[in-house]
Amino acid sequence: MPRAWRILAWAFWLGVVGGRILAQTAEPAPPLPTLQALRWEESVLYIVASGKVTFHTFTLREPLRVVVDISPCSLPSEPIQPEGDTPTAVERLRWAQFKEGVVRVVLDLRSDTQYALSTDPSGEQAMLALGSAPDPQGEPPRLVAPPAKPAAPPAELIQMEWESNEEEARLRLRLSRKVAVRLQPHREGYQTILELPQVKPSAALPADWNVKHPLIEEVQFSGDEKGVRSALLIRTTRAASLRVEYDKQQPVITLAINRPRNAHGKLSEKHIVIDPGHGGKSLGAVGREKDSVVYEKDINLAIARRVRQLLLKEKATVTMTREDDSHVELYARPQLANDLGADFFISIHCDSTPKPNSASGTTTYFHASDPDGRALAQAIQKHLAAVTGLPNRGARSDTAIYQSGFAVLRRSNMPAVLIEVAYINHDVDRAKLKDPKFQQKVAEAIVAGLRAYVEGEREAQTAQQRREVEVRPASDRREEDIPVQMPEQL
Repeated sequence: MPRAWRILAWAFWLGVVGGRILAQTAEPAPPLPTLQALRWEESVLYIVASGKVTFHTFTLREPLRVVVDISPCSLPSEPIQPEGDTPTAVERLRWAQFKEGVVRVVLDLRSDTQYALSTDPSGEQAMLALGSAPDPQGEPPRLVAPPAKPAAPPAELIQMEWESNEEEARLRLRLSRKVAVRLQPHREGYQTILELPQVKPSAALPADWNVKHPLIEEVQFSGDEKGVRSALLIRTTRAASLRVEYDKQQPVITLAINRPRNAHGKLSEKHIVIDPGHGGKSLGAVGREKDSVVYEKDINLAIARRVRQLLLKEKATVTMTREDDSHVELYARPQLANDLGADFFISIHCDSTPKPNSASGTTTYFHASDPDGRALAQAIQKHLAAVTGLPNRGARSDTAIYQSGFAVLRRSNMPAVLIEVAYINHDVDRAKLKDPKFQQKVAEAIVAGLRAYVEGEREAQTAQQRREVEVRPASDRREEDIPVQMPEQL
């Protein structure tokens, strides 16, 4: 009998322990700390997380980079906007979810640069100092530039020829060797630059590059004998999809120009998803005045409602990702458009900078180098720039801001844009954003841009629109130039 009681006691104890283990297993894992901020203070980058993390740094070469891995860590649901001015030693700052539990921050450097990393005792913040900042543990690590390779001579552009039909025009460029080229939208209207770095023209090239095609207004070739500044300026009659194709066997590049997706029929036949950015607990950017505060989420919703009303008058189908001050998860916004099979996704936002009154103007973003998104961004930006009375910051690739682009654009299956109407922390821009008349003008311009994308527009070209456009390669670009970049893997 005692033996039976002992067996029952052991069974009871094992059941209790097992229950506790199962209960602990069933509890959800605590959320990972998130990357909260990236802030420059002169030559020091402050990396801030929401909880205790580990910072591990190392260097990579070709090109020179400093890498900081943060773990355990994840990216927040809302995009991060770096604060402060990037030092001249850094060509670009980028970050991404490298793998589960690890956020990677990368500094692309212009030259050999010393650095030192120190961590706050809380484990929530690290300071990466560039330059000659001392390291208490000894000499700071130094990046050693690889031996300079002799520069390859410029490739020669040997031949160009047009192939076209009613729907598409194709320009074939034959070179003496393979090179990489890049498409870059120009700020004015339907103009796109094909940069041809490391390319010089041959003497046999024709002077006239134009072709008779309903999509093409004008083509200008700017050849550089040194092979640095060669470029093509393509002006189209309407929003058009431009893409570059590389021949795998031969040094031949083809520029294809055609109508973008969903650019047919009437606007009344289309389904548009309008996304008023932020909402609910996500306030967005903030504009502060002496006696009041303006939240981005409220301006976004006010403009989006006006866009919806105008589109409904056009007999189009419209869906809003939110119709009131409610919170919608970031990925749920494009997913809604995908599930509905919408034709377009339009996300409306207000811009901001770390320093008030330091930037002004209107920008329309498209994802990476998506040719259809670029065409939609150019159409909407063209009409916005005509009515805002603010600087025209152009149609831009979202990878110029974040290495992986904007989530709402990256995850949309249809042509999609994100519009930064104006800067909410700029006094002039904010006054306009609060004005119902300005909101109406912006809404009308967005609808006009959508109509132009779908139905087309052909306007008389003015002397100003025909003016010579200076084109420069990326190596010679100014601060305001707009690079079109493909996302890189961190």
